[in-house]
Amino acid sequence: MTPKNQNRAWNRASSLMPIWQRWVLVGAITLIVGVTLLGLRQKGLLEPLELVHYDWTTAFYPDPEPIEDVVLVAISDEDLGEWGWPVPDSQLSQIIRNLLTAGVTTVGVDVYRDVPSGAGLEDLLEVLNDPRVVVISKLPDHRGVQIDVPAGARTGFSDIPIDPDGVARRALLLVNTQDGISLSLPLQLAATHTGQSALKTNPDNPRLLMLGDTVVKPLAKGSNLFRNVDTAGYQIIIEYKNKLPIAHSVPAAEVLAGKGLEQFEGKAVVIGITSHSVKDYFSTPLNRSTGASFTFGAEIHAAILQQLIDYSKGRLSPLASLNGLFSSLIILVSACIGACVSVFVRVAGNAVLVALVGGVLLTLGLSVSQQYALLAPVVPSLLAWTFGFLFGFAIISGFSRNQRRAIAQVFSSHLSEELSADIWQQRKNLLSGGKPKSRRLFVTALLADIEGSTRIGNSMDAEDFMAWAARLLDRLGEVARDHGGFVEKYTGDGILVVFGAPIPSKTQDQRKSDAQSGLQCAHAMRSAVIELNSALHNQPKYGLRIALNSGEAIGGTLGVRGSMHYNVVGDTINIAARLESWIKTLSPEEDGLQPICMTIDTARLIDAKLDWPVLPGLIHDDGATEIPVVKAPKGC
Repeated sequence: MTPKNQNRAWNRASSLMPIWQRWVLVGAITLIVGVTLLGLRQKGLLEPLELVHYDWTTAFYPDPEPIEDVVLVAISDEDLGEWGWPVPDSQLSQIIRNLLTAGVTTVGVDVYRDVPSGAGLEDLLEVLNDPRVVVISKLPDHRGVQIDVPAGARTGFSDIPIDPDGVARRALLLVNTQDGISLSLPLQLAATHTGQSALKTNPDNPRLLMLGDTVVKPLAKGSNLFRNVDTAGYQIIIEYKNKLPIAHSVPAAEVLAGKGLEQFEGKAVVIGITSHSVKDYFSTPLNRSTGASFTFGAEIHAAILQQLIDYSKGRLSPLASLNGLFSSLIILVSACIGACVSVFVRVAGNAVLVALVGGVLLTLGLSVSQQYALLAPVVPSLLAWTFGFLFGFAIISGFSRNQRRAIAQVFSSHLSEELSADIWQQRKNLLSGGKPKSRRLFVTALLADIEGSTRIGNSMDAEDFMAWAARLLDRLGEVARDHGGFVEKYTGDGILVVFGAPIPSKTQDQRKSDAQSGLQCAHAMRSAVIELNSALHNQPKYGLRIALNSGEAIGGTLGVRGSMHYNVVGDTINIAARLESWIKTLSPEEDGLQPICMTIDTARLIDAKLDWPVLPGLIHDDGATEIPVVKAPKGC
């Protein structure tokens, strides 16, 4: 069905469905789609999609400037090439000492110091005992292996949880171990930088941490974005508010040489590795849009540290999710509105447009809430909107098809569904006195006749012969309708198919399309005969003559009410009939069937530039005028 007729059929179907039925349909779709998606989300099956959306939203909004309070001192491949790996104690101690002298608030050493490295161990131990310095350790793994720090040094663990898809989206702030509570490097540094206790708790609920006046709630299993991850310990979502590189980076060699130390005054500093040769990098949401392969671990610690500092200073609110009731309501409402669009917008093209625009606005509207520290159910809501619309669209389309079939039966079993829909939609203009108005048309007529049917009928049982002929004529009718033709009538042992009726083809391109469809239909009919013949056993093989002609004709109804039939009559039809009969004078082709023939008028409509070879011999009914005939080439 063409888009034009589909729109008309949609309009008709939605207008014929009673309003109460449409609301019942919307309610049923809302419940089916909404409840299904809520169940899938609860089981965590939508988590991968929700995490991808979170990543893209996070990467779309970050500040292009580096974070404000934290500076990264980067130990690069060049530094390691000069100093060696691990970084020697003497170089590391001097870097820390220079930073402390420059007036930093705190220094986080994101380099393991569990074993001595080169000269300078005593100096390093001395500087690590400064209360402003925090050195990373590693929590015990599944085998009980951990990495400690030198005695007397403050420590914070460096472990970063990784989601099942390999992306770092969560920060682990503290865990309970056999030795007590262990704090993360960023939490220790944030407490030192802001001068508050790292374990300040909410007076109303001592199980909740506070940074400044901000209550920081931990992730709970099955909430927020995460339903398939281990949320043990005190975890929060990393918000990644700044683009890569997240922090202003200063080469470690410059700090070692004492250059530009004034820029560190009042800052929190993370000393970390930015070397590609040392495995300390991760995938983050920022990598999805920037094209960067990874984010260094030191950058992630800096981002978490800045996030905690912003909480303490009241500049940032922790991300929160809508509670289950509101999230469910949004999902159900999205499914309802999507279904309403498909059920109540009458024109299919308009419905699709509204659905697309609405889906975009819904996604953008809910996504923006992330900038205001609120995680909305964007992906489930968009899916609810989409499937609500698609379910309604499919049901209305099915209802429309049933209506078209009913209308086709009212007029004639020979009418195609498209024609029935068009006549019904334009009934005020096309019908007069309960029947289509008569009008002049430009058509391509296809006349197909079973060759030798009279002879075969005389040699077969009557019932067997009718079944034999009906098998072919039914198949030819199907082929005609598949190619957009109007089955004008069955002629006993043949079929007349008209292209361009009863709705007139007014432009030259439309008439050309009619002729091309007619020729394609003729080839398909011929193929159908060959297919049927291959399946016949102990019955005569089918022969078929097919003729095509194009020109003006008159379309209208004949008969009385209750037995009306739409007819196309005129010289164009007569010539097609004469050509069909004339084909018997030609020799059969290799497959035993007569060639498809058409008048030069049809051939020139199909391709006006081609020099068609003309077959002589067909004379008009006037007994004098010769009609040029063309044998249709195979595969044309």
